[in-house]
Amino acid sequence: MDPDDRRKHLDYIQAVVTRMSSASSAAKGWLLPVVTATYGYSLTKKDSSVAILGVGAVLLFGFLDANYLRQEKAYRRLYDAVARGTKDIPLFSLDPSHADDPIPPAATRVQEIQLRVSRWFPDRNVWLSWSVAPFYGAVVIVGCLIALVAR
Repeated sequence: MDPDDRRKHLDYIQAVVTRMSSASSAAKGWLLPVVTATYGYSLTKKDSSVAILGVGAVLLFGFLDANYLRQEKAYRRLYDAVARGTKDIPLFSLDPSHADDPIPPAATRVQEIQLRVSRWFPDRNVWLSWSVAPFYGAVVIVGCLIALVAR
């Protein structure tokens, strides 16, 4: 691979990683007014159902943010594979699955399903990362406390 082509390929991948990071920040930015409105309304009107609705919104935004982080990690794996040249990745490919190892033929059906699901849904490490669990966990706990107080 020509070094200039490799650099340009890495630039394209880095642009995707940057967009994923930006989208994650935007998800957190959109969440704050939603929970402020729902939790505030719940407290002022003593309506716990609105706080539960806010908790549901937090869980939805948390899932969205975790998916952004999962995709960002996949593109980082693609970036590493292109930078190191360890895998045969097509020139200018932005498909992160090219960086993943293929499913081994000796894999059991359960292992195969787990590998396929992990390519579409965030795994435990993503949910417990410093940018997902502490932020969304704290907002969910606050929402549950507000729902209890508003009863």
